[in-house]
Amino acid sequence: MNTSVILSYAFMYFVLFVAVPFVFVMFVMTCIKFFRADPDAVHHEMKLKPELFDKQSFNFFKSLKTVVEGKYDVCCNVPLDTVFDMDQHDADLSHECRLDYVLIDHDSSEVKMVISDFGKETNSPLKKLFSKFNIGFIEMNQHKQWDPQSLKQALAV
Repeated sequence: MNTSVILSYAFMYFVLFVAVPFVFVMFVMTCIKFFRADPDAVHHEMKLKPELFDKQSFNFFKSLKTVVEGKYDVCCNVPLDTVFDMDQHDADLSHECRLDYVLIDHDSSEVKMVISDFGKETNSPLKKLFSKFNIGFIEMNQHKQWDPQSLKQALAV
């Protein structure tokens, strides 16, 4: 047999048994990679909460909206770094801190008062911060009944 014939057969078998399967396997692996489900979506399912507030907080929110009588907007669960301009270090530390109820002036969008619902321990250092910027701060207590008149008086000041 001639050397060129042997090399032709060798090349043909190389292409048939090595190159074509390699290309086929790479095509299949690429298809699997792009068409499989997202692993994060499979393991972490999201569901809509049936209620945004518990009953007691929702009643407080409704009564708070009636007390402010449209002069103020009431925002709930506001991050602390949204209210204050902070440097990057302080913003990273306080991003997890959330203010329960923030009353904003309807006309100027100035923060007028912050109400902490049910007296969380994380709010105690914030009292000094709010007094420094002359923002009213009312700390709610779970065992203490809420008085609408005292809130109206605090808003008047």
